[in-house]
Amino acid sequence: MYFCAVMAPFLGSALAGLAGRWLGARGSGCVSVLGLFSSALLSALIWHEVALGGSIVTLSLGSWFAASTVHVEWNLCFDALTACMMITVTGVSACVHLYTLGYMQADPHLPRFLSYLSLFTGGMLILVTASDLISLMVGWELIGVCSYLLIGFWFHRLSATKAAQKAVLVNRVSDTGLLIGLFRAWWYLGSTDHSLLATTSTTAYYTDWICFALLAGVLGKSAQVGLHVWLADRMEGPTPVSALIHAATLVTAGVYLVARTSPLWECSAIGRQVLVFVGAVTSVVAATMGLVQNDMKRVIAYSTCSQLGYMTVACGLSHYSLAIYHLMTHACFKALLFLGAGVAIHATADVQDLRRQGGAHQALPLVWACLLLGTLSLLGWPFLAGYYSKDAILELAWATPGAAGNYAYVVLMAVAALTRAYSFRLLVAAFVEPANARRLEVSVPGVPLTMALPLAVLSLGSIIAGYALSDALIGWGSLFWQSSVFTAPGTIYAIDRHMIPVWAAWLPVATVFIGLAYGIAFVWPLPWCAEPVYKSIYLFLLARWQFDYVWNQQIAAPVLKMGAQTWLALDKGVLELLGPRGLTTAVTSWAVPSVRQWQTGTVHDYALVLKVCVVFGLMALAFPNWWLDVGTLGGARLDARALCVAALLVILTP
Repeated sequence: MYFCAVMAPFLGSALAGLAGRWLGARGSGCVSVLGLFSSALLSALIWHEVALGGSIVTLSLGSWFAASTVHVEWNLCFDALTACMMITVTGVSACVHLYTLGYMQADPHLPRFLSYLSLFTGGMLILVTASDLISLMVGWELIGVCSYLLIGFWFHRLSATKAAQKAVLVNRVSDTGLLIGLFRAWWYLGSTDHSLLATTSTTAYYTDWICFALLAGVLGKSAQVGLHVWLADRMEGPTPVSALIHAATLVTAGVYLVARTSPLWECSAIGRQVLVFVGAVTSVVAATMGLVQNDMKRVIAYSTCSQLGYMTVACGLSHYSLAIYHLMTHACFKALLFLGAGVAIHATADVQDLRRQGGAHQALPLVWACLLLGTLSLLGWPFLAGYYSKDAILELAWATPGAAGNYAYVVLMAVAALTRAYSFRLLVAAFVEPANARRLEVSVPGVPLTMALPLAVLSLGSIIAGYALSDALIGWGSLFWQSSVFTAPGTIYAIDRHMIPVWAAWLPVATVFIGLAYGIAFVWPLPWCAEPVYKSIYLFLLARWQFDYVWNQQIAAPVLKMGAQTWLALDKGVLELLGPRGLTTAVTSWAVPSVRQWQTGTVHDYALVLKVCVVFGLMALAFPNWWLDVGTLGGARLDARALCVAALLVILTP
């Protein structure tokens, strides 16, 4: 069962990719969807046995490689954390696969797309079931490659190709940091196995360096500030890709990595403080950028980036289980938002601009209801999924003493108000406002069953997931996590968050109405953008805080110029002379002609060369210590052998 749950997506990917020409679009869809639904069903059974039953399972697949003190086994570990991630990944992915059959039914390359999508899910399952950091890197790199293939699936579009290249290059930077962290963990702790981190980690300077290196990997994969520039560009791919990446797979890998290596983070106070700072800054930067975006999918993408900041803050405040809890609820309503937006875009001739939409609530009442439900869950409306997890993070920040908790609470409350604003702006512009589209872009009524069924399933998850999982995942005295998540006794304030004042607990709900007013006021066109000050702020936010400019002009351009100089100095200079080509040229152009000149054909010349060689040989024989160690020449003793050689030299020299 355990092995089949991981391998089912790979089998579906292989059949859809290799036999897609014979199976056709419908056959490939059936095979891939069957593989994902089988994996989701088995993941539910694993959840019942491992998470609820408290039975940790390790599946050994044999030895991978061994070198010196490194011995890596292919082990699949199934504990509570793995079970949570598996049921989230496979559940959302199964809905996305079914949705794809209706969304891309007219695409001639649907089998290839389904193959990439299943392979992407399989790579994520490899990542979450890996028993050590080295095996985790396999899944980590596989989802990176699959994301490149999926974003650039429509390769005939230049924007999609550039977005795919940008994503893979930015992630190369973070992956390098993660690889350094892996080396440091092995060097200082002696192992990269997850089960040994709790016993080998300790409060020391090298723990901080390991955490900083792991943080570099988190920055890229989970789109934290600085390396978040690739996230919005991923909207160039098909909508199912956006839903799968932003809901349950790629961007959640960084949060999972922090939770999996929690013993290391608990030994690094400065590492947790950096997590809080990075997460809070990411949330506010993404929220401000989402406030002015006109692309429907980009608004939801920046919402994802903002919510990832919430999860990072929860990890920085030592409540890793709360971060995973918010990850699971976020996967439901964020996938619902993306898939609902995909239906609205699909029904309006693929128009994503909010300024050319409107009036869709009459033609698409199901989509309007699903997006409204997903938005309210995102905003934390009482008794929906987001209310239980998102507000819990705000309460945790309130209850955490010190500067980190106060800073996180103030920033995240401001982000909550901004989230309300851009979420309601999207709903009002796309559904409530009068239609502002061309005649051929007016919403077409009707939603196919393959697209409506995933929306219904995710809507149900957005309603009940928070309440159903709250007690088990973050309840008092819950033994759900066992040893999969480690928290030091002196760093957890999970109980204190239940003791905050009532007005502070209900304060996030009050911002919903403030956000609604801002959303209506800032629907398009923005009323105050004609003023110079507001226009400058608007253009600055529309330019994404100039992060792309800084990366391109201040970092990438100097590196390329340095590359041109090193190409001239090293490639065309040192390596050209000392490399294979330089040595070949030296031998054929200089050494061979020089040796050829020695072949004069005269016996006297050959006798002279022989005589010189004999003289040098006798000198080496007379003074053996001279050429072994020049410093001992003065102390060398001239014995009878040396005198005989000297006499021979006197005879031969004339």
